[in-house]
Amino acid sequence: AVVSTQSGHYGRGFESIRSGTWSNGVRIVSYKAGAATTIRTKEDNDDIKQHLEQACGTHKISRISVCMTIVKDEDTTSCFPTNKKQKFRYHAFVILELSSSSQANDKKYMSLEKDATGITVQVSLTEDDVLTKFGGKKREGPHFEEISDESSKPTEGLIGFFLKEDFNKSRYEVAKGNHCKKFANDVFNFLAKTPCRAGKWCRRVHIISYKGGIPETHWTGENEDDMRDKFGMAVNGIENLKITKVSVFRVSLEGSFSLKSSSKKEQSSNDNEKADDYTFVVMECCTNSGEKKWISLEKDTQNISIQVSSSEKDILLKFDGEFRKGTAKEVISDKARSEVTTKKLIKFFNAEHLNKTCYNLVKRDHCKKLAKDIFDFISEEKTYDYNAPETVTMGVIIGVPTVAVASTIANSINPVCGAVCGAAQGATVGGIAGPTGIVVGAGVGALMGVLVVALEGLGVVSWWRSFW
Repeated sequence: AVVSTQSGHYGRGFESIRSGTWSNGVRIVSYKAGAATTIRTKEDNDDIKQHLEQACGTHKISRISVCMTIVKDEDTTSCFPTNKKQKFRYHAFVILELSSSSQANDKKYMSLEKDATGITVQVSLTEDDVLTKFGGKKREGPHFEEISDESSKPTEGLIGFFLKEDFNKSRYEVAKGNHCKKFANDVFNFLAKTPCRAGKWCRRVHIISYKGGIPETHWTGENEDDMRDKFGMAVNGIENLKITKVSVFRVSLEGSFSLKSSSKKEQSSNDNEKADDYTFVVMECCTNSGEKKWISLEKDTQNISIQVSSSEKDILLKFDGEFRKGTAKEVISDKARSEVTTKKLIKFFNAEHLNKTCYNLVKRDHCKKLAKDIFDFISEEKTYDYNAPETVTMGVIIGVPTVAVASTIANSINPVCGAVCGAAQGATVGGIAGPTGIVVGAGVGALMGVLVVALEGLGVVSWWRSFW
């Protein structure tokens, strides 16, 4: 999913990077040889339609991208959050590639964006003009592509959609969810060949690359080649890393919110099916030159995410640039098989269609299952059993009281008999929880059997039996 209306991949805070008075007229900026000419349309739809048609010409939309700019304001001295309260501030805007139906090399580029002053449309024969400039001036802060996809819709369709949705009349208001990220999300989902709608499963993989503590994000396509290429971009052009170690980490969750990241509680379509923690895999890798990289791979209710950094702290402490709302604790780790690389991992990922199965707690297709699949593929000696802790607990909780009652009713006459009776009853009851439950139930049952015999000797059990 690209973005939700209140949070998500597009943003931390919805502060506009530009202040001013809102206008229902659309600002259109045209570039010729790098020089910008700006006009402001009237507020009525006919005038807006006329100017947008002139800007688009007879071209058709062939590709759409959403780009992000990391910005600063007077309240933030650095884009990097120095504490949990400080947020990144992003400005999102759409870039369109327009192709002529008659001439293959005849292309235009257009940007659409929303800020506190209104809607701005920029048009140029050069992509760099609309990507790196706004109103003829250089954009603030570094920019990067968030997601991109093919499109085949005509510009007439975009103009009709724009006017139907009254984007120019919907003021920039954070409280109502009207901001640059929401606008970019709506336009992308209308034009993209494969929409990524918030709240629904997306097969694209979200790659977050940390450079100097600041995250850059990319979205892959659904195929292996594109995933490998985008991963290579995240690690400075290195497509293949040797994996040396693999670990599974857990973050205990609190609250009852729908999971988007590790900071919230997992939840399926059935509200009664909930998980108590969030699990993800961390891989220690190295380049041919010996430089270390850390990679996390994790699944939530909307998509699978991969984080890459030269610092392990970025991976363990943060998700998508924000601090995790809990401490990540290592559950299991092992050295990697000697032949495993990130290239082979991506091949395995695609062969198992891991990005194509929706998050479903009922079907046991969740973050823990993904962690197990990845860990078991990489690990040299160990396997990850995410059921083990829950099984032990369940075996004890179910087995203890049942064994106590069963052993009492059996009227054990000596410690050996009590232990055997208790072990049999405990194993039977604990077996409900699985193999580990059998072992735990048998052990607890044996101890309870001995205890019952001891209490029998003191007359306690006889009193309890006579009471019942």
